[in-house]
Amino acid sequence: MPPHDLAALSLYPATPAQVLETRERTWPHWGGSTTLEQYLQYYKRMDEMEHARDGRMITWVLAPRGDPMTLDFMCACETYKRTGLVAYPSPDGPNKVNEVPCYGIASVYTPEAKRRKGYGQHMMRLLHWVISSCDDFVEFPKEWGVPPPKVDGAGGAAFSVLYSAVGEDFYGDAGVQAEGKAGGWQVRAPWSWAWEVRGQMEKVPGRVEESPGWKWVEEGDLDEMWREDAGFIKNSLEGTPRSDPSYETPSPTAFVSALPDRGVGSFQVVRSLLVSGHAVPLKVWGIRKENIGDERRATYATWAANMWSTPTLIVTRLAATRETFPELLKKIKEAAQSAGLEKVEIWNLPRDLDGLAEGEGNEDGKKYERTRGLSMIKWYGRGETRDVEWSFNERFCWC
Repeated sequence: MPPHDLAALSLYPATPAQVLETRERTWPHWGGSTTLEQYLQYYKRMDEMEHARDGRMITWVLAPRGDPMTLDFMCACETYKRTGLVAYPSPDGPNKVNEVPCYGIASVYTPEAKRRKGYGQHMMRLLHWVISSCDDFVEFPKEWGVPPPKVDGAGGAAFSVLYSAVGEDFYGDAGVQAEGKAGGWQVRAPWSWAWEVRGQMEKVPGRVEESPGWKWVEEGDLDEMWREDAGFIKNSLEGTPRSDPSYETPSPTAFVSALPDRGVGSFQVVRSLLVSGHAVPLKVWGIRKENIGDERRATYATWAANMWSTPTLIVTRLAATRETFPELLKKIKEAAQSAGLEKVEIWNLPRDLDGLAEGEGNEDGKKYERTRGLSMIKWYGRGETRDVEWSFNERFCWC
């Protein structure tokens, strides 16, 4: 599309009517077996959750500058403002950890009639300018017209993440500048480990046996667990080594992570229960090993369910040592089997557990690179995205 046409468009927070139009557009593609009414009710429930309310979730539309409230807008997406951490390596003593705003980006959609015109990628380029402070050190391209209007409560992000279903080029080329390619989001560790766990569903679906030294976590106990986990993540970042050959770059300028509390982890569970239209027979949504006084040996996991094709227990957050991981994995499989699920999947295992997952009694485990749900990140601080390490790149912050 010629640059002058794109200059006639800008990015706006959606009106209620535009939000409804966006959801009606996406329902045939993402609604699964749900009716339109069920799909809209699902979104209504999501809008009311902690991770989305009070302006944390915004639907954005790319629309003509002369008619920003039109229902004939070009494309749309959603952003979720979250709390994250940035740790700067310290040459002596703990790393300095700062709490920062960050964003998850989801539901990027262009209707068929408006595709192949450059709208979707232009929307993603403009998105940088409304969720970050990149205008502090980069000039807005003149060929795009004037910058999108600032929105109360939005902006200030240190980084943003998304999960691509269309490969890496579309988002990777959506940078903050008009000239050239790249400069957008970069793929990071899109690895999954999977185990088949076909087994007999319990007579009471989802019922699990109590086990000495372990505690099953029900839905009502998850928020407390994630609050504790947020503290664990912060402490871990303080002690993260400055360099390691397994990092994206050997000596990162910063380590970043989103946090699972404040409704972020809860979203995964509620989505499991509502979106697919299938019953989810899980009764427990996590497991933790009772371990008092030694945070370094903390062992726990939380999960959600993916019922779209192969019924899968998908782990959203995991902490373990090499000694405790085999038993933890056994418990995760037990929860999946009790509910009649057929597979367990874990995203981006901690580095020290990588090889262990495929051996030492777990020969059925398979590691593979995802082609959908590619984890991608964009850094908005000084320096380059390639020099930043995304820590705790797990499923809990997916959206």
